[in-house]
Amino acid sequence: MHILFISWWWPYPANNGSKIRIYNLLQHLSREFQITLLSFADTGEATSEQLAHMRSFCNHVEVVAKPIYKPGTLKATLGYFSRWPRSLVDVYSEQMESLVKQVCADDDIQMIVASQLQTMRYLELVPHISGVLEEIEITYFLDRVQEATSRASQLRAQMTLSKFENSLRQSLERGIAFTVVSEDEQHNMQRFAPAGADIRVIPNGVDTLANRPDAAIAVDLHRLIYSGAVTFQPNYEAVRYFITEVLPLVRANNPQMQFHVTGGTGKVDVSDLAAQAGVTFTGYLPSVADAVRSSLAMVVALQAGGGTRLKILEAMALGTPVISTRKGAEGLDVHDGHDILIADSPQEMANAIQRLSTDAVLHAHLAANARQLVEEHYDWGIIAQQLYTLIHDISHLDIPLKEKR
Repeated sequence: MHILFISWWWPYPANNGSKIRIYNLLQHLSREFQITLLSFADTGEATSEQLAHMRSFCNHVEVVAKPIYKPGTLKATLGYFSRWPRSLVDVYSEQMESLVKQVCADDDIQMIVASQLQTMRYLELVPHISGVLEEIEITYFLDRVQEATSRASQLRAQMTLSKFENSLRQSLERGIAFTVVSEDEQHNMQRFAPAGADIRVIPNGVDTLANRPDAAIAVDLHRLIYSGAVTFQPNYEAVRYFITEVLPLVRANNPQMQFHVTGGTGKVDVSDLAAQAGVTFTGYLPSVADAVRSSLAMVVALQAGGGTRLKILEAMALGTPVISTRKGAEGLDVHDGHDILIADSPQEMANAIQRLSTDAVLHAHLAANARQLVEEHYDWGIIAQQLYTLIHDISHLDIPLKEKR
């Protein structure tokens, strides 16, 4: 089977959550199918070396400059009168449109996988080809409606939500299958989906071979870590919440405790947070594995946002215990006290950190059970098999269904 994969993110190097998912799915799908990749890329991405790497396992790769959403442009303003959300109007690429039409006309494309909401419009160009809209999230738009602080902002957020829901409903009515990364996201989709819509939960994963514990790395019992770029609003809110509400409680009992935040800060002003006692913003690290391995715990104080958390899965694979809010661990099949510690209030989280820092048996117990969990349920090979099954189910072609590996 020949699959056209349309990606909003240039997948290599895989330095954010969406890229990690796309890159790993492409690698595994390429072992079963021919893959043509049409990908957007930011300035500086898709270098000759990166293109060569992607072409080492994709049959054909083409790149289009990624449009930037600019709400104040005429094109975006006219989007108010479109049935599409105006962000999708503004970032629609005629160059990508041309490539999609060309590839589907010239090659024997039998399936299209379009990754992220920004690619959904290109599925309409070739309605005769079966399609999957991959890793779709509506929770963020629901949260914006609920969290609006004024009537005007609530109306704008509701308009955006309604347009996304209508657009997604029409795709489902045309037989496009959706993948989401959690049951909560699936539930939010099912509120407006037509009967019989195919919305599959295919969670995020982790490369359990590349991410392994290392007994040679000593654990610093006075260091906590969060590996998430604060340029993503839910990450920023989680970091602010932890620094202002939780860390003072922790340091009241353990003044030596440090909190390290990895990931780029971009244009986000974190000076007030960085000035707090015990806080370090490391900036972007090419590899965070050793920083995570040497930390007492990954603390995930997320309060909002949908989807499963790659940072949690990576920490588990690396043998580092995780302390998280329920929202942070949403979509993961975890069990409090067995493979994770769940703490929703500042005091609960501070207590969990204190407990973990003084109980070596608990630390080892959580690390071992979490590692077993990701090996058995969240390795990318297992996740890719679920997407393979979906493609098999909707392709209407006589292709063999692979055994689980």
